[in-house]
Amino acid sequence: MTDALRHENDGSHPIHPARWPIQPRPQELRRSQATSRQRTVSLCSAAWPGQREVLTLVISWLPVIPYALGLFPVPLLASGPFLAAIITAAVVGGRTGLRDYFRRLIRWRVGVGWYVVAFLAPVAAWAIAAYVNVLLGAASPSPVQLAGWSLIMTSTLGFLINPFGGAWEEPGWRGYALPLLLRRHSALVGSAVLGVMWAIWHVPLFLTGLIPWPDAALVFTLSFVFTAIYLRTAGSVLIAFLLHASINGAGEFFVGLFAAGDRVRMYWIMAALCAVVVIAAIVVSRDRWRRMPAVRDNDDALTGAAISGGQRDRE
Repeated sequence: MTDALRHENDGSHPIHPARWPIQPRPQELRRSQATSRQRTVSLCSAAWPGQREVLTLVISWLPVIPYALGLFPVPLLASGPFLAAIITAAVVGGRTGLRDYFRRLIRWRVGVGWYVVAFLAPVAAWAIAAYVNVLLGAASPSPVQLAGWSLIMTSTLGFLINPFGGAWEEPGWRGYALPLLLRRHSALVGSAVLGVMWAIWHVPLFLTGLIPWPDAALVFTLSFVFTAIYLRTAGSVLIAFLLHASINGAGEFFVGLFAAGDRVRMYWIMAALCAVVVIAAIVVSRDRWRRMPAVRDNDDALTGAAISGGQRDRE
């Protein structure tokens, strides 16, 4: 027996893997695969931090050319952020990422009061904005116009069930982008970043004149309102979805009561009202808005962890 073989037999010489293959345990294999996925995710995030945002804009703005040719009703795909979130969650997190993402979207166990807020608060806010608009010189709505108040309910229902309606943005904005931002920034900074992105997303509607440019200011301030409610409801995307539909539905009625400059002023007034609410919320809960995440993370696959932070804030 040679010295090499003797060493192998007595255990003092490393066994060559080609001769004695050792199969990894299932737990070790899964751990290795998870580590590999995490490294890939980190590399993707570091290589192009804005890839998710660009994907959102590309998908959402696809109807621009069909709209110009008269083949599509609007130049913007409302469900674009939702589709971009699905693609990102699938690429980054695989089946587990998709499962966790969709599970967050159907979180419905929140206080009944939040459902009341989601449906009635926008109606009250738009009504106040209309009243202030009249005080500032706008023509008073006629009784015939006011008699059509049922449009609020039908429009809200339409935004809820129509995938081309604005409410279908929420699975992308508050369902994916906001949780990720809250893992990296404070609620104040995260809301501002998302507000800018949200306003840019509306550019095709501004350029085509379907909505006026002051709506960008409203969208920006609403970003903070949505974040405040998101934190108080432990990250309920469903409440954000209902709130968005109600804002659009009530807005369609109250903004439609006015014309020309009076109509544009409605957006400025509503933005001012939202700003007042946001400033009050920040003053009352300053620490919550300025608090940085305990562990900063750039991993798109771990967006669900932000939910627990929101729940802690609520408690």
